[in-house]
Amino acid sequence: MTTDTTTAGPPAADVATLREEARTRLLDQLLGHDGQSALNPDGLRVADPTFTGHGCPLRLDLANGAGPPAPNTTIAFTDAVVETGTYMWLLPDLKAYAPKDELIKKLGAPGGPLDLNPPTPPKKCAELGEKIDDKYLAKPTVKEPKAPADSGIPAGYTYLGQFLDHNITFQADVTFDSNTIRDTTNFRGARVDLSHVYGLGPKTQSFAFYDNLDVGKFWIDPYHDYDVPRNPQGVPVIADPRNDNTIISIQIHHAFMLFHNAVVDMLKGSVPDVMLFDTAKRQVVWHYQWMILNDWLPRIVKDTVYAKVKAAAENPSTPFLLFNPPQGKPVTLPLEFTTAAYRLHSLPVEEYRLNEHTAGHLFHFRKPFAPLRTDQIIDWRQFFVIPGAQQPQYARRFDRKIIHAFLQMPPPIDSPLTWLEDSTKKEKLPEGNPYADQLYSPLLSIAIRNLLRANTFVRKDGSKGMPSGEDIAKEVYVKYPSGHDPYKPADFELKDFDHVPPWYYILGEGALEENSKVGSLKLGTVGSAIVGEVIAALVKTDPDSYLTYNGKNPTKKWTPTFGETPGTFYMSDLVRIAGLV
Repeated sequence: MTTDTTTAGPPAADVATLREEARTRLLDQLLGHDGQSALNPDGLRVADPTFTGHGCPLRLDLANGAGPPAPNTTIAFTDAVVETGTYMWLLPDLKAYAPKDELIKKLGAPGGPLDLNPPTPPKKCAELGEKIDDKYLAKPTVKEPKAPADSGIPAGYTYLGQFLDHNITFQADVTFDSNTIRDTTNFRGARVDLSHVYGLGPKTQSFAFYDNLDVGKFWIDPYHDYDVPRNPQGVPVIADPRNDNTIISIQIHHAFMLFHNAVVDMLKGSVPDVMLFDTAKRQVVWHYQWMILNDWLPRIVKDTVYAKVKAAAENPSTPFLLFNPPQGKPVTLPLEFTTAAYRLHSLPVEEYRLNEHTAGHLFHFRKPFAPLRTDQIIDWRQFFVIPGAQQPQYARRFDRKIIHAFLQMPPPIDSPLTWLEDSTKKEKLPEGNPYADQLYSPLLSIAIRNLLRANTFVRKDGSKGMPSGEDIAKEVYVKYPSGHDPYKPADFELKDFDHVPPWYYILGEGALEENSKVGSLKLGTVGSAIVGEVIAALVKTDPDSYLTYNGKNPTKKWTPTFGETPGTFYMSDLVRIAGLV
């Protein structure tokens, strides 16, 4: 792992050199030249580059390597139909807690207790919030951090976390009235598998976003190669258009497309054309899974919790302490995770530098679902720790505050159309609010939406609401001792609440554990346990994951080959291999 630095170092190797080094490591692994048994999944025949001549790569078919496949040969793509699932209660026997709507609106309205940086009156509520002080940023506290756990949260990881969320869950039919775990569909398979990038694969969706001339690749518009493909209305032609809801998340999606294409190029000539897509996809997904577990999670999960989660993830015979889904498909995700723990809305800041020349407010760069301009191309050195680059921007620390802009988000943010009929319906701000004489739209506050949605889920006794943060904490602390009793509403300065809503508890727990007034670098015990276990369990119980492969092949375990340091792979490595830095 590279360290944060403010001084420029030697220039990074050019992309061609990086890819050639990574290609050599990958082929060595596939062929067994790294000293271990050949990692040759599904009987794939790989051409040893040693046996190519005259600069012409050897092309193999699936039979004897003598030439290209005969006409009408079955193409060996393994497209899977996108799975759907439902939800479950991680702690089904706890009592429901549903605070009243008026309390939720008072808490989550712009200018309310959740507002980190409200505009100072007499400024209007609708104006931009005040500048955020650097003390609230998740910068590393170690002078020369050596690992992700000590490196803070560079700003890009905020949107990598959102990208992962879109990968594993899509609750299109959730209402603000009443929902049951039986009738609420997850339109994702809850696998950490990039299904929201690959869709149904090129055999099924070649007409959509795959290249019909360059086998195994995504199609990138040659006239706008800095953006994802789009239709004439500007809506992205990708597997999950939700990734276009911010200017940063759509460029992460674009980076994964380019990364996949780069891996295809590495494999050309050594893997049969008919196997290029499957082989590249497996490597891309496994590197992504490794990165999520070893680059993303240790940045946000408490160290003591992460150590237990990582040990259980990597040992097939060691169960997790809270969440152990079966290896069958589809997976049912805990509502305590999707509705509370993994709603990490304290991380975003309002203003970002996209590149050397362009900076501004997150929601002012462009409308969601609109093409990018060339001046909006992200310089990833501003968002991840890149060797030889300046210190990147950082996310906010975890706390029970949300940026002002997230409490009055501009519609539409979730789809090109207004997704709720009354999402822009206005009403007067709650009594006591500093902008009480003004109007606002409650459902454009991410905080109000989170808390209202939590109130709608029906528990097995027929009551509605999530368990309280204290009740969840009491159960979690048995498995992950915190050294303190569950916190109470008074600890969070919550007035008129009988209990602490779990989302609010999880956002603020870390700061209370660290006795910090500016937020915590990582989630507290409850958030760390639920987030860490669920994400790690999704990888461990995936029959096609690298953890499952390693569990079945302990003497020839797969390790990443595309990192600057062999055996590691970070988001900084992905954007380098993709040719974006």
